[in-house]
Amino acid sequence: MEFANFCSGAAEGRHGWDPGDMGHHSRLHIGRAQMFWSRDSYDSVLAALFTEADRHHDGEEYGYRSTAALTRDRLQLQGFTATHARRQIDAAVGEWRQKVGPDDPGPRNSDDLLDTYREILDVPKDDFDRPSWFAYLEIQEPSDVYLDLDARAMLRVILDMVPNSTEIFLDLSELTGCCVELDPTEPIAERGRTDQRAKLAADAPLIVLTEGTTDSELLSLALEVTHPHLVGMVNFLDFGSQNRPEGGVGALRNTVRAFVAAGVANRFVALADNDAAAYEGLGELKSSRVLPATCRVLHYPDLELLEDYPTLGPYSAETVNANVNGRAGSLEMYLGVDVLTLDGSLAPVQWRSFKPKVRRYHGSLLDPDKKRVQETFRRKVQDARSKGPDGMDWTGIRAIMKAIIHAFD
Repeated sequence: MEFANFCSGAAEGRHGWDPGDMGHHSRLHIGRAQMFWSRDSYDSVLAALFTEADRHHDGEEYGYRSTAALTRDRLQLQGFTATHARRQIDAAVGEWRQKVGPDDPGPRNSDDLLDTYREILDVPKDDFDRPSWFAYLEIQEPSDVYLDLDARAMLRVILDMVPNSTEIFLDLSELTGCCVELDPTEPIAERGRTDQRAKLAADAPLIVLTEGTTDSELLSLALEVTHPHLVGMVNFLDFGSQNRPEGGVGALRNTVRAFVAAGVANRFVALADNDAAAYEGLGELKSSRVLPATCRVLHYPDLELLEDYPTLGPYSAETVNANVNGRAGSLEMYLGVDVLTLDGSLAPVQWRSFKPKVRRYHGSLLDPDKKRVQETFRRKVQDARSKGPDGMDWTGIRAIMKAIIHAFD
């Protein structure tokens, strides 16, 4: 962002000011000072610092009003502390100085840059004595300084120069005229925050929520083997055994609701078992309309292996092959035939209870078999790291990863 954008806009630039062609501008009033000019538009990042309760429209003036103290608090929550903002400015000035060389008369550090703002603001006076933005032409701005800098960093340090009660007004009045038609009833501030969340969601790692900590652990291990290029881009969230009991479809459901209520910006996937209990437990959540566009609720995908899998009961002591997709598809069933084979045969599914809401039986591996499968898989991952994954069955894991990758298709 050019330095001139922050102040009067007197220099030509992205939102430069031409005295022969004034145009229509938005700007940020800090007391009686006016900064952060944008021609025929507004800065959505600055708009996002306000709420719709701050909206002001009296027929002539239109924009958003707050105070320096409140705006500073909002910047703090976005990570723009005084120290962080000052470091950003120092870095931006340093990068610019390296490009232009030591003989350029522009600022040499953040203090030089901020002196311009101190003059504009007339600190420490409570009442700023620059009644019009034409007065800024008296300030010798380094108009050829181009800084790759977030406007919020500069605003954060400026707010430390003024009293807490100083009025902050995002003035959009000129944008409602004949040439630029901005509807004063539109939620500009909320739209700005929505845009921010969308950008964050695109750049931040995808969060995957599972039914239990073991699922998160094993999937994290598997990702390193089958999809190492996605490490750091997919986070299997582990809440710890004290906070998330194992096998908790109810806990998963509650976590999704908590994420939605908290407005978590990251894209996140709730990844449940492919069994009757999970389908019953998440049915209402999946059919609700409260889930944001950043959330998906999925089950482990159907697997060919599970279409004809040995089961026990409820009416026979002998194993009977059956389709257990959607009935007994816990994570263990996806860890590979090589892992599921115990003592020469596949570990059978034990049918346990009937789930009336989905009209099907729920099943799972016997508890001792389940633990053996998990431990065998951990050893399998270790072997894959040392010897390579060839010759091992990763079909189920790859199917799960594919479902995660394409969750937002």
